[in-house]
Amino acid sequence: MNNKIKYLIICLFCLCPLWAMGQNRVASGTISDDLGPLMGVYVGEIDAANRIVSATVTDLNGNFTLKVQNEKNKLRFTYMGYKTVYHELKGRKVFNIMMEENSKALKEVVVEAGPKIATGGLAIPEREQSFSQQTIKMSEFDGLSFTSADEALQGRIAGLDIIASSGNLGSGTTMRLRGVSTIIGNAEPLIVVDDNIFATDANNDVDYNNMTDEKFAELLSINPEDIESITVLKDAAATAIWGSQGANGVINIVTRRGSRGKPKFTYSLKLKGTYQPEGYKLLNGDEYTMLMKEELFNVNQNPESQPELNYDPVFSEYEQFNNNTDWRKAVKQFGLFQTHYISLTGGGEKANYRISAGYDHQVGSIIAQKLDRFTTRMALDYFVNDRIKISSDFSLTYTDNHKNSDDLLAIAYKKMPNLAIYDEDVNGNSLGTYYMQPRFIPRYSGDRDELDSQRKAVNPVASAWLAQNRERSYSIQPQFDIQYRLLGLDEQSTQLNYKGTVVLSVWNNNTDTFYPWELKNVFYKEDEQAINSATSSFGKSFGFTTRHQLTFIPYIKNQDHSVRLFFKGEMTSITSSNQRLGSYMLPGGSIISGSAGGHLKELSTGSGHGRSANWAFQSHYAYQSKYMLDLTLRADGSTKFGPSHRWGYFTAVSGRWNVSDEKWMEPTRKWLSMFAVRFGWGLNGREPNKADTHYSVYNIDGRYVDVIGMRPGNVRLTDLRWETSSEWNLGWNIGFFDDLITADINLYNKKQTDLLTENAPIPSTTGFSTLLVENGGDMLNKGYEINLNLNRVKIVGDLAATFNFTFANNRNTITAMDPTRLAAMNGTGVKLPRNGEYMTRIQIDNPFGAIYGLRYKGVYAYSYDQFGKAQEAGASCPVARDEKGEVIYGADGTPMQMYYDYNGTKYAFTGGDAIYEDVNHDGSIDQYDVVYLGSSLPKLTGGFGLRLMYKGWSLNAQFNYRYGNKIANVARMNAENMHGADNQSTAVNYRWRKEGDGADGGHILPRALYNAGYNHMGSDRFVEDGSFLRLNYLQLSYSFAPKLIKRIGFERLNFYLSGENLFCLTKYSGVDPEVNYGGMGVTMDKAITPRAKSYTFGLTATF
Repeated sequence: MNNKIKYLIICLFCLCPLWAMGQNRVASGTISDDLGPLMGVYVGEIDAANRIVSATVTDLNGNFTLKVQNEKNKLRFTYMGYKTVYHELKGRKVFNIMMEENSKALKEVVVEAGPKIATGGLAIPEREQSFSQQTIKMSEFDGLSFTSADEALQGRIAGLDIIASSGNLGSGTTMRLRGVSTIIGNAEPLIVVDDNIFATDANNDVDYNNMTDEKFAELLSINPEDIESITVLKDAAATAIWGSQGANGVINIVTRRGSRGKPKFTYSLKLKGTYQPEGYKLLNGDEYTMLMKEELFNVNQNPESQPELNYDPVFSEYEQFNNNTDWRKAVKQFGLFQTHYISLTGGGEKANYRISAGYDHQVGSIIAQKLDRFTTRMALDYFVNDRIKISSDFSLTYTDNHKNSDDLLAIAYKKMPNLAIYDEDVNGNSLGTYYMQPRFIPRYSGDRDELDSQRKAVNPVASAWLAQNRERSYSIQPQFDIQYRLLGLDEQSTQLNYKGTVVLSVWNNNTDTFYPWELKNVFYKEDEQAINSATSSFGKSFGFTTRHQLTFIPYIKNQDHSVRLFFKGEMTSITSSNQRLGSYMLPGGSIISGSAGGHLKELSTGSGHGRSANWAFQSHYAYQSKYMLDLTLRADGSTKFGPSHRWGYFTAVSGRWNVSDEKWMEPTRKWLSMFAVRFGWGLNGREPNKADTHYSVYNIDGRYVDVIGMRPGNVRLTDLRWETSSEWNLGWNIGFFDDLITADINLYNKKQTDLLTENAPIPSTTGFSTLLVENGGDMLNKGYEINLNLNRVKIVGDLAATFNFTFANNRNTITAMDPTRLAAMNGTGVKLPRNGEYMTRIQIDNPFGAIYGLRYKGVYAYSYDQFGKAQEAGASCPVARDEKGEVIYGADGTPMQMYYDYNGTKYAFTGGDAIYEDVNHDGSIDQYDVVYLGSSLPKLTGGFGLRLMYKGWSLNAQFNYRYGNKIANVARMNAENMHGADNQSTAVNYRWRKEGDGADGGHILPRALYNAGYNHMGSDRFVEDGSFLRLNYLQLSYSFAPKLIKRIGFERLNFYLSGENLFCLTKYSGVDPEVNYGGMGVTMDKAITPRAKSYTFGLTATF
């Protein structure tokens, strides 16, 4: 009986699979065409709502097997170039299908070959693009150690000039696309990530000319490993879809998403070592002491002016002053970066996914700098059916940056070499505590401190380790999209597609600083607020964006015609707030937070709000993919303007003619694969930085009868207008030998009108001195760009190569500005630069960023009273000369002496003083001798690169260059001025010391004068050519053969070795000619930490 029961149970278990198979029947069959079986045909089971419930593809022999979910569903068979076939299931088990070619579909594939590019609007086939743009695939940079995407673009995009802000950790770059396009405000291109703008400031009230180098780094916080491609939109026809936000050009970043297939796990590791380049050779302790003695002696001819402190053992600080410290070496170190990155990607018929995370740990090449950054990004695409797709994205970036409180390298250049880093005992042994120079105590009435600047210059090593400057920030951006195909599912029917998007942007920033009393050379009673001072600041913003898009593509029976229409409406609301707390006299030790007690020094809070709305319409028409016409209309609304100008309307029109498709061009098609002409014109605009200018704002201002009073703080600007840009672009796309060689050439002309200017003076009778913002002035940028590419070409055997070259020229000119506005920008009257400064001003018919100063002509070999000797030797002497170079004599027959004569100061030049050109030959160096010295804007920018490939090996080199820009080398000015107690470069060893020095025409520097004379006024002596050619990177990589690594479970395994910033060819005497723009666009090298040189080892493995 028991055995029978066992047999019955076994039978039931055996029958269960058969019952289950009966519940989920299997459909199978073979798919063929006239030539035989078809591999890769998509077979999908769809329900009544056209949702895909199961799917498969045919194998090599055209066979398929599919488990059916519901007998009431249909099977759909689709294959590129063939008509789609539908079959009811209804109990049918075998489907042997003969597919029919679709001639119309084939024709369409031929016409639209090549990828479609969408940059905020319509997705248009690449060969039909009528505007100026350039796309870079990030796969070209695999294995290179870039901390942000902008570093990868240097020299690769024609017309995009990228300058590293500094070599400090977390610093960003300055980018200019087709020149400088505004006087005030943000001149950076718009950064767009997956069609979204990351907004962090509701008011946008930022001084972009003098902002910290970390500001722009926020815009490119996305991990480069997450980027699929970068497209740069250049002309107004391309950027019109972005309206006023795209006035400076647009950098459109597309991130990577999941793809259908089995899960893939990728791990990437990069190890990078960095070090600082060598700078000027500086004086040692002995040379410095002799220079100081000479500086002081030359002023009053008193040999007792400066005791030799470091040679006098009775001096209490003898051991601390008896050193030969290399301060630059003390603040430099070998930096080490490590980057870890993982990603998981995959998908099926219903959903695709990609999840990634990255961690960077960076130790800088300057001591005490450390940065940690964590990034993560998730992308999910869910296909509800063949009409509805839901996508959700989430990105997070967290940065913890330990920065220096002082610019250590700049201080190290100036710090006197005699000083010790640490306190020393009588035997010169270090005591381990940081040495701080003692305060100056006057020895007699009227005594002066010759080392005042040195006492004020902090010990940079002590500052690095005792002071704190920590910045933490995070940005979060969740996004939700829904796409609905309202009409049509393919190109053979009229399509109407809807896309709705909701985006949240959250940004938080915390900065804590602490400066201990040890670093301040003060007494308690002198400045108690400098004792253990600290600040804590906090800022946050929240942005909410909703966007609705409709794309209409009508089906036209005559396939020669193609029409696409697009409409987008968007609303954004941003709120922001900030707080700042400062305190002093903290206990110290571990209590270093500004909110941890102490005496209150400052307390401030602020908030901002802003709303914007826009809508855009875009249309694209193509005839035979040969003649194209595009039209864009955009309206921007902003609460920064009054009601009469709240909306700005911007339009663009462009066209393209693919000449190579003409029948009469058939004889050239063997070698000319593409020849197209493009023309575009468009209007764009810009809004001001200031918010609420059309409202009356009241400020708290003092007390009246013990009651707090208020007064109006501004003039209402109800008639403020949009800054407008009008641009035309003429371009050519050329391809040779089936696009083996491609060229993209553009000519452009961009004119800005109604330039926004700040602080324009107004009559005091109004009760105010200036206007916050006002329209006034015109600017012109014109130039040309060339982008050449040699695609993969075989050289011999397995050796292949690619080549890229970019070349761009831009000329900038201020063409008009009202005199009152010029006075507001430059100040009233003509000025003369003082020692150590250059003039920054705007002048009509000159470029923005122009440098003004005196012309330097050398050094006077003889003094005025040595005129006779100077004449005999044919040497220089401080006497006035006319246009022909002849000496000018006074009424008494004596030569006219040269003077510095400005603002009531009259100084007689003498032997050893600097010679400045007397432009008007009046015997005086004054404001009328100031001339234009050059432009900070380069005449030419670009780059070129070569990649060699042999089997699994690849050698990749990329260069970038700038030509024709001028740099005011303030760092060299400070290192050669011999005007104070700062250390100097070894160049000053060749200085004027006695009458007749330099009479033979040899190169010498002016004499040393402590706080006297005019030997380092702003002149072309320190204005240098900033042209350079830099090797951006050189990379050697190896990719293992798939057959070999699949045996050990790898799908991909690559190794990389690269060097970045290995050398720079330049005539510039500074450390690095890549110097950021400063105020009024003038480039000044102030010894900010330059770009580091580095070497990187990396590997990428996919499982």
